[in-house]
Amino acid sequence: MTSTTIQIIDEDTYYELQEIMADEFAELLAVFHEDAAASLANLQQYIVQGETQQVGALCHKLKSSSRLIGAFHMAELARLLEEYKDNNNQLLATTYCQQLAEAYTEVCQWLAEHTNNLST
Repeated sequence: MTSTTIQIIDEDTYYELQEIMADEFAELLAVFHEDAAASLANLQQYIVQGETQQVGALCHKLKSSSRLIGAFHMAELARLLEEYKDNNNQLLATTYCQQLAEAYTEVCQWLAEHTNNLST
């Protein structure tokens, strides 16, 4: 039996982006945090209201920004929730929304531990 460990952030992707972005990296992370927090705050409400297109649009954005910083597990959860616009399964969407919020918390913790000397 194999055990699968979920990688919160792909370090190679993260540190490569940090090197490429240089001085703008802190700003990029600040925008990620701001956008992700705002999106997560609205997702549950949109799911309850059946606003499938809004959920899809927010998740598409979250998926892209998560991939950019190497948060591939978070991006995959956003992708799964993005499918709500097509399948309209509120129970499944609520589950994915909770998992996405938990993944975001883990990403924030990882970033706090691994992001040194970055000022926003």
